[in-house]
Amino acid sequence: MQNNRIELFICDMDGTLLKNDKTISEENRRKIKQIRERGIQFSICTGRIQPMTEYYLKDLSLSAPVITANGALIWDPLDRKVLWEKPVDLEEAMELLRFCQMRRLDYCALTMEGSFFSPGNQRRERFEQYNRIAVGNGYAPMRLEELDPKFDCLKNLSIYKLLILEVEEGQLEEAKGFLKELPDMGWTSSEDRLLDISHSTVSKGEGLLKLCQLMKLAPERVCAMGDYENDLSLFAVAGCSVAMGNGSQKVKQSADFITRTNEEAGVAWAISHFLNET
Repeated sequence: MQNNRIELFICDMDGTLLKNDKTISEENRRKIKQIRERGIQFSICTGRIQPMTEYYLKDLSLSAPVITANGALIWDPLDRKVLWEKPVDLEEAMELLRFCQMRRLDYCALTMEGSFFSPGNQRRERFEQYNRIAVGNGYAPMRLEELDPKFDCLKNLSIYKLLILEVEEGQLEEAKGFLKELPDMGWTSSEDRLLDISHSTVSKGEGLLKLCQLMKLAPERVCAMGDYENDLSLFAVAGCSVAMGNGSQKVKQSADFITRTNEEAGVAWAISHFLNET
């Protein structure tokens, strides 16, 4: 891609834009501000549910729509509204939740109204970490609750993603086997030992196609950055792709360019590279 043809940089969050402590480096923040002042847009494409991005959207003063829940929801941070969405089939979600409950797995269901966790959930700490960061910077925490035994708390809510964390070896393969019986459910992985479950038509790549339609932007003019397997579909759609130095081997093999790690402001370094600033 010719450098002057990039109109949008779109970036994964965890392991990419964010450092390991889940903060944004000053180098990344400064570079994002600089490109926006030049008329180049910046957005995020994350596996996180939208409420778990709220502080970061405000911190970066983002105006372009953002892709959340691995492509299940596109959010307008200026007008604060959903532009497009594809929640999971509720009946299939309940079947999966009952399976997880019976097998005593570590699982959760993510909605716009809140995130709901199995008893003793180990993944919940990630969400509590976000709340500590948000509250520490003067922003509201997201709602976190334990799932009730009959999942009544999810009635009348749209579920955009479910997570299953492998606590004991073999649990994810067992879950994948059950998911084959649910035709409208699909899955990917955003990190080791974790299943990200959404509607079967949802992916970051499909989310980018929808975003480009909304923004009237050619996908060829997009540069995408990521670190893990759920970013592969994003790479397949974008005009150019950047793997983080800390990314998985499969992601690095699929990318057009490999940048520095998330601890080394790899996002800022990649942007400078593509804009001929390095």
